[in-house]
Amino acid sequence: MAYENNEMKFVAVVNRKHSLASILNALAHTAFGLSGKGVNLEHLLDYPNSASGFLAKIDEYPFIILDAKNSNQLKTLVSSVMSNQRIAYNVFTTSMIGTCAEAQLKATREAIDDGLDFVVVVIFGAREDVDPLTRKFSLIKGEMP
Repeated sequence: MAYENNEMKFVAVVNRKHSLASILNALAHTAFGLSGKGVNLEHLLDYPNSASGFLAKIDEYPFIILDAKNSNQLKTLVSSVMSNQRIAYNVFTTSMIGTCAEAQLKATREAIDDGLDFVVVVIFGAREDVDPLTRKFSLIKGEMP
């Protein structure tokens, strides 16, 4: 099924070298953090269900999850995204895992460039800006380590 409203898109690229639990944790934090940057809030749609009474908020645009071979691929993606003002992004590195927020902030702030281990990068932008940067990654398939 091809989704029609795809002029804009979210793309998450995950580092397959991490466990599924780490990737899911990082993906949740990173996607939520991107929304905290004010990205695309006007395109959240209400999905109510009459039978159960729930109301979900889901973005109109697709959210694609791609697979990176390693942290260096994500680091390169972040460098490319940072130079494009039309693409919003958020990242999650292993320095953001710790016993408390203060320790995570300190570890992230003080991490040397080569010491950063990227787990997830989430980007949002126009298809024509996002696709060239993510073309080398493949759709996530099957089990993660």
